[in-house]
Amino acid sequence: MTASNHFKFSAAWQTGSADVAEISLRVGDQVISRIADTGKGTVRDFFRASATSLAFWFADNWWRLRWETISDARTPSVDWRLRHELNAASGGALWPSVMIYSVGDRVAFAPGVGKRVVDGPQAYFPFEIGMVAAGEYEPELDSFFDTVLEHCARSEDGSALNVLLRQIATERSDPELAGWRRLEACLGYDPDAAPDDVVDALIELEEIAGEEGVEEAAHAQPGANSARSLSLAMEATRDSAVAVNLSLADKISRNWNLPNYASPWQMAEAAATELRSIIGVNTGRLNQAVFGDIFRARWADLKSSTATARKLPYGARMGEDVKSRIALQTLTSHDRRFELARQFGDAIWHRNTGFGIVSRAKSDRQKFQRAFAHNLLCPFDDLQQAIDVNDPKPEAMQIVARKFGVHPSVVRNQLVYKGYLPFENSSEAAEAA
Repeated sequence: MTASNHFKFSAAWQTGSADVAEISLRVGDQVISRIADTGKGTVRDFFRASATSLAFWFADNWWRLRWETISDARTPSVDWRLRHELNAASGGALWPSVMIYSVGDRVAFAPGVGKRVVDGPQAYFPFEIGMVAAGEYEPELDSFFDTVLEHCARSEDGSALNVLLRQIATERSDPELAGWRRLEACLGYDPDAAPDDVVDALIELEEIAGEEGVEEAAHAQPGANSARSLSLAMEATRDSAVAVNLSLADKISRNWNLPNYASPWQMAEAAATELRSIIGVNTGRLNQAVFGDIFRARWADLKSSTATARKLPYGARMGEDVKSRIALQTLTSHDRRFELARQFGDAIWHRNTGFGIVSRAKSDRQKFQRAFAHNLLCPFDDLQQAIDVNDPKPEAMQIVARKFGVHPSVVRNQLVYKGYLPFENSSEAAEAA
């Protein structure tokens, strides 16, 4: 395998074994393949299965595993689960119950929605969602493929696997073809299954939105209506009267003292703290005048402007140089502050781009936006001075939310992500990862 220390995906064959291997999967300090055999009273860090069957599943779904995100971790569709949940692999093995999907430049390994025990006394140990950088995921998976091919090359399945992997390698090495495959996957389609007119229309919009902007839009609204939704968002942005200056985002140094593999939430908290330091408001609520000044605009104008993207799947911003127009979706004061803060966060996340969207997608870019808005508008250091974090009552959270000018969910989320309240579901856990 590769020299990666964070992500390990290995296979070992016992003497005389033609295909069945001992397969281990580790992300960070978590061994996802750790299994207990209650009948034998043993624990091991690998499962035994057909290595070629597993390799075929990873190869068949290579593009979607790497580039497609998840819309709802609680109830993913059957089609999505077949492409992303390891239990869907053929071979009749007791596969780990793990979902694998993209969040952008990282790949998530999350607990699956299926059961953990299959026809016997064996069960996998529970694990928390883990993230792997794409720069580690891809070479480690390639190394797994090489190991399987080396052992199974002479078999009929080994030859078929080799053909499939050569095809994927050709696609990955061709920038134009790779871009097409990525976009298909972001839209939720298998290779060559996406409507050509949809992909072509999105590629044409790259001139305005850029490649990453188009892919983000595909995450936000996958499927056949993706290009139309993006066109409508652009039109709504042109029609918007909300004009802002985001040049202050360029002053964020990003020299944050963060651990390796920092999450978007950790980065966003550091960015929000730095911005508050720059504007000289280290603590407390950002009043409307100060908040407007961040955008070089009057809050009264920002608040009264029409929400031109109100009926669209997501909001957007477009601009040249430092000036941007924003198509907003929200109406109430606290929601609009949060949405605008997300747009500012996006300008920090992706510098030197004139296009960005604000959506419900689960990509790291959207997660950073949401976390930045949480931490800018309701810093945890201030929050714990205003509420008993060890026993936060709903009524107290309502009062604190009004104090900071945010929705009560912002207060609750801060307490959840700091460990004072439990995650209610897997989507909340994924948001913090």
